[in-house]
Amino acid sequence: MEIVLRKAIPGDKEKVIWVESLSTPNLNYVEHVWGMFISDKEGDWSVEEVDGELVACGKYSILPDGSAWLETLRVIPQRQGLGLGKRLYEHWLELSKEKGVKTMRMYTGVNNDVSAGLARRYGLSLAGTFHGVKMKSSLDHEVDANFESVLDVSEAREILMPLGKKWGGWMVMNRTFYRWSSELCDWLTLRGMVFEDKESESVIVSGARFMKNHQLHIGLFDGDPMKCLEFAHNRASENGVGSIHCLYPHDKDVIEKALLSYGFELESSPFIVMEINL
Repeated sequence: MEIVLRKAIPGDKEKVIWVESLSTPNLNYVEHVWGMFISDKEGDWSVEEVDGELVACGKYSILPDGSAWLETLRVIPQRQGLGLGKRLYEHWLELSKEKGVKTMRMYTGVNNDVSAGLARRYGLSLAGTFHGVKMKSSLDHEVDANFESVLDVSEAREILMPLGKKWGGWMVMNRTFYRWSSELCDWLTLRGMVFEDKESESVIVSGARFMKNHQLHIGLFDGDPMKCLEFAHNRASENGVGSIHCLYPHDKDVIEKALLSYGFELESSPFIVMEINL
């Protein structure tokens, strides 16, 4: 049996979508992020073949703070148990050594023992447990909002860094888990995701890492929670986005209470993020 790990090429798209449809039938997004993944020169988008058939894939992404995010690891059920996931982790560790990356992270469901076990095998350990909420947005939702974009990175750092601590030092967007850092604040600001209502002393981070036409993600809010969530709902409505999502550390009861009071519903089970400092 010949196993080959190689970089993904444009012609792999349909086959990788097929791999995802079999391996994670309830979580499909490769079709929407293919262009973003295949054009990423800083990270790595790899596939694996067994006897010439493409049966697995995995993405290694560099986040704003220089850490690596391990995502979209997919292996079709018929080829699980052959060590394909292990080869990807070994490849990622080698990439981190080459690039001087000091930290790697990944996430999975709290009940996904196989995914967590594979991460532990390569030295990753639990870094946090998170709850998630979601709600459908009303496409005719309109409110008067005084929020304005924060466009100055220094101003955004001053606003966001203290608030990051209230959120346990994390921000989540598209199930990508970011440690709060000044680099993250800059990244969010330059992508137009930071908004402030000076009158109510409220601030919200909202947007999407990818699939911005499908989902709106709330990374943080502070001040008047209802004003913040109304503004997020209004943004989703204006952009024709069908759903709004938020993930937060499991012990942040005040955050959860505000989200549930607005009408969000809890995800069926929690998520965990794991990391290794190299």
